[in-house]
Amino acid sequence: MVSESRRRIEVAASGLLARHGYHGFGLKALSEAAELPYGSIYHHFPGGKEEIAVAAITGTGTLTGRMIRQAPTDVFATLATLFEFMVGKLADSEWTDGCPVGTPALDGGSDVEAVRSACAHAFEAMEQAFAGLLAELGLGGEEAAELATTVVAAYEGATILARIRQTDAPLRTVARSMERLIRSTFAAAGIGGPASAPSAAAATSEPGAAARPGNFPETPAQQGDTKWNA
Repeated sequence: MVSESRRRIEVAASGLLARHGYHGFGLKALSEAAELPYGSIYHHFPGGKEEIAVAAITGTGTLTGRMIRQAPTDVFATLATLFEFMVGKLADSEWTDGCPVGTPALDGGSDVEAVRSACAHAFEAMEQAFAGLLAELGLGGEEAAELATTVVAAYEGATILARIRQTDAPLRTVARSMERLIRSTFAAAGIGGPASAPSAAAATSEPGAAARPGNFPETPAQQGDTKWNA
């Protein structure tokens, strides 16, 4: 079991990484965000900032991948939930909170090998989970893997554009494009995919009118999870 203090540190670290990246947050800010003293932070993470960042990034990838794997085999509903989660998150944070994996990957955190590796593995966990969902629907392994990589890359790129432009339009545009790409890939492979669910692709693009996020919490702690590396 993960202690309550450790969970609070992980949640706070994920939030700071999403907003400021790896180099942009310090242990003082983390202590304040977690409402815990320095001593408690070092007790749970003797490796300090680097160990904390690796745990938070790894946990985000692990949880997101697990939730994709456990989702019903409606790839369009899962896709919509993923994009709607970020639409809601950015709108609620006034365009300041990005992805706890993507932001540290871009802010220079990749010059720290442990952080770079954690980001790479987190993205891989997301890709593998989405590829598994596509494979369950009948898409070949290599094609499923390539399409999953495209979806994750498009999601991260759209998140950056939406954050910088302060509008959810890039996320909604890319969500529609990814749905079309999946449908056309299924059609070319002779696969009858599930019907589309109400989604980011179908929702209004008016800023501030986003649907609330789906079932992709920020951290395992918010999902009531007790393990980061299950």
